[in-house]
Amino acid sequence: MEPANPITSPTAPRARDPLYRPPQSARNRWIGSLPLLSLALFLAAMAALVWLTREYDSDEQKTTLISDVLWMEQNLRFHLDRNEAQLLQLGPDLYRTSPTAQAEAQMKHLLSQENGLVRILWMGTDGEVIGTMPLHGEEQAEEHARLAADTAFALARSVGRPAYGETYAVMGKPRFPIYIPVWSGESLRGIVVGVYSLSDLVIRELPWWFSERYRVAVLDGDGHEIAAKSKIAPLAPQLAYRMPFDPPGHGLTLEITAYKSETRWIPVLLTASIVLLGGIIVWSVIQLRRQLTRRQQAEAALLAESAFRKAMEDSLLTGMRARDLDGRLTYVNSAFCSMTGYSAEELIGLKAPMPYWDPERFERTFELHKEIMSGGTPNEGIEVRLQRKSGEELDVLVFEAPLIDVHGRQTGWMGSVLDVTEQKRARDLARQQEERL
Repeated sequence: MEPANPITSPTAPRARDPLYRPPQSARNRWIGSLPLLSLALFLAAMAALVWLTREYDSDEQKTTLISDVLWMEQNLRFHLDRNEAQLLQLGPDLYRTSPTAQAEAQMKHLLSQENGLVRILWMGTDGEVIGTMPLHGEEQAEEHARLAADTAFALARSVGRPAYGETYAVMGKPRFPIYIPVWSGESLRGIVVGVYSLSDLVIRELPWWFSERYRVAVLDGDGHEIAAKSKIAPLAPQLAYRMPFDPPGHGLTLEITAYKSETRWIPVLLTASIVLLGGIIVWSVIQLRRQLTRRQQAEAALLAESAFRKAMEDSLLTGMRARDLDGRLTYVNSAFCSMTGYSAEELIGLKAPMPYWDPERFERTFELHKEIMSGGTPNEGIEVRLQRKSGEELDVLVFEAPLIDVHGRQTGWMGSVLDVTEQKRARDLARQQEERL
């Protein structure tokens, strides 16, 4: 049987190909992809956690905004209702011959800036101005005429209930009136008019903490801003809330916009840490997977090379054996086992004397063993007589050479054993025939 040729063998090129990958089962492929799948799920969970946290913060800010807006609406409504009640209570005293000192004190209190009222008028049913506070000059005549001609004036007079008028501007500042009918028994005495400054009402009635968080603006029916309480323009217009400003109504709208909150560094640092750690994990997994792939390729190439070399050794007729420096057998090939009749399991690990030595030449064989272990064999080899397990004798020619590892150190001896029994018999027969001749 001829030895396998490494050039023509189909196993050799694949073993030496660095890109060669052995076929993998579906289970191995699944196990190999499990770390990547786990990493993808981890990163998805972290991204979902960050997104849910931001959404929770946004929802919480919206909820807080709506709660604060409802509080502001109730506060403004309470303030307007309180002023309306005080003006209604003050009305009968204004239509006397001259207002009492108590009525004047009440009007001065109502005209303070925190109440939002800038003028109080009491008018007859025909719209004629009977009195005002503060006292008016000729420049207010146009405003008085407008108040008398207001449809809300006619509405309050006809239905006998308070009514709010439309917004108008005086010297560029928006105002709106409230008309309160004053009755004496069943007869209408006149209409008390309270004129609000929209700017004072918005600015004075809102506490400092509200203006620190939100920008409050009043819009007219066309969406134009006519009054606002703000130090700077809003930085987060996406978080805003609009509601009707009723009363006074007539299309007025309150727009409350949250300022951009200060950067909270703890969530930012937490998010950055998660992103950084995720990136490090991704990089580490990629590097580990590359290293594992290279190692698997190297192991596959080594296994293929080992299989190829074993196939070559098994195809040889020459017996091969390896011994360590103490003379212990560490390897035998199938040809050597066939020569001696012993299996590899029976031989590996044995030290001299060996079971296949010829008992009749035991001392001579032991001396040759010592010589070989001390310096190897000569180039022409050493002829030794052995005995098979069956008891049959055989003559072999032994060639021994040092076994060197990858670091250049000798770890033992590698021997080649040739069966020369038939050759020796033929030689002896030829000699005998020669002698007979």
